[in-house]
Amino acid sequence: MIKLRKRQAVQERIGSVIVLDMFNEKDKCIEYVGKEKFEKIMTDNADLLKHLDKPGFYTYMVVNPSTKKWKLYHNWTEILEDYKSFSMFTKEERSSFKYWFSHWCAFQLTALNLKIWKPRHLLHDIEKPWLKVIWKGDYKKVQTWHREHRSHHLEYGLKHGWDKIDWTALLIDWECCALSKQNAQLDARETLAYEISKEKWKPYAKEISARLEPLLDDLKL
Repeated sequence: MIKLRKRQAVQERIGSVIVLDMFNEKDKCIEYVGKEKFEKIMTDNADLLKHLDKPGFYTYMVVNPSTKKWKLYHNWTEILEDYKSFSMFTKEERSSFKYWFSHWCAFQLTALNLKIWKPRHLLHDIEKPWLKVIWKGDYKKVQTWHREHRSHHLEYGLKHGWDKIDWTALLIDWECCALSKQNAQLDARETLAYEISKEKWKPYAKEISARLEPLLDDLKL
């Protein structure tokens, strides 16, 4: 039994699915889909048992244990077209140097993929690991300072004015989160909708949307 993570629909991005070999893990398959349904599946496959190379022959069952949904696949290549195995940082791990470097790389990669990378992006979040050392591991203090003093955060705009925000860098920051943060799987457009739904940002929703939506549209995000 192999566990993979799925990265498609928002509500499923941080969930896990289980890949079952239908011939060597029958009991597990039955546990998820029921004996009658599983026997029906295998009966439908029976005519192909002598021709394992035929594309119609199902070998694997992929199950989402939380939703009980399942799907049949012919081979691993087909499974990997829908699913990817990935490891990401939890909220508790975000204060680590490894997380900072992972997020920094994700930011650079996203900017390059969107063809909007600038040399200044090399300095993205550059002070955070050093501030953590200076402030003896107080990550909450580092995070608060960072958001109020770096122009790719809404908190910076609240303090210094919306014209002062680097909206392109903010967009990249939001778009790349899903590459490194286990609990932040929204893309930039989804994050915009999520943020302006918060009480803190509701009074500024029109202003924030007016700045970001044209950029999202231009980049086809």
